[in-house]
Amino acid sequence: MDSLPINQGRFLDLFAGGSSISFEAKNRGFEVITNDALYSSFVVNKALIENKSVKLSEKEILKFNSITVDSERRASFSWLENNLFYTTEVDELVKLIVLSENMRGYKKYLLQALIRRAMIRKLPYSRMNIDWKNILKLRDENYSYEKYGRRRAYHNDSFINHILRDLPDYNAAIFDNNCKNKVYQLDALDAIKKTGKVDIIYLDPPYPSTMNNYDGFYGKFDKIFGKKIEYTDITHEKDFLYYFDQLIDLASQYSDYLVVSLNTSGKIIFENLVDKFSFYGLVEIKEKKHNYQISGKESKNKNKELLAIVKFYK
Repeated sequence: MDSLPINQGRFLDLFAGGSSISFEAKNRGFEVITNDALYSSFVVNKALIENKSVKLSEKEILKFNSITVDSERRASFSWLENNLFYTTEVDELVKLIVLSENMRGYKKYLLQALIRRAMIRKLPYSRMNIDWKNILKLRDENYSYEKYGRRRAYHNDSFINHILRDLPDYNAAIFDNNCKNKVYQLDALDAIKKTGKVDIIYLDPPYPSTMNNYDGFYGKFDKIFGKKIEYTDITHEKDFLYYFDQLIDLASQYSDYLVVSLNTSGKIIFENLVDKFSFYGLVEIKEKKHNYQISGKESKNKNKELLAIVKFYK
């Protein structure tokens, strides 16, 4: 964030994910607009970026214990059983889901963000596309200890324990930066048009690589809440550059600056992207070493995190 060309104005985070960049931009006083095609990201950004002051109490969350779920509603979640979680865990999860849907405004999004966090914490590798056989194996604390030297007991903790443990941190992250921040769940091109004129558009898109299947990682959360949308899949190398060129062209019509996070480990040739940037504006490239590591594997410290700053021609 220290490399941004300006320190105030309207900031559009086009692929916001878990809101780390947007949160820092909000903290620095930007008017922040975030977008992500996944509802699992949308709820986090609604809870922490757009929300100015609404918080949740333990008492409000513990009302889930008194929730009664009719058999038809419960049956609609049966696909989660022996797929992501045990049957008794799904029973607990469904009560929390129904409680969140009964809430209004930012309380709903805050609880759903906490549910998302709890689901991820209970799953090995924090992803929803691990098959059940491996989930069972990796949730075995003795196996985990023998294999990795850690029991990972948090995989077997209850949803409510995870939620109540994380609640103080989520509440503490809610603040008003005196700006009208806004959150969307749209295809990136639609989000640019919807937002209108901004000072900076920030891009950290899902580059074609081995770790870009965000719909696979978190899409089942969207299915739970019936919030999946249609959007352009740019994770395939053959489509990426064409779509990316559309993004840059549209961004140049709505923004003064484009800031793009790049990584040298990606499959897209770095020079191809720089050539595209140069067509639309003056380009500055900043870089630093980036340590990329997957649990249980050797650290990969040869990568470089690159930041392209484009000042559009006017």
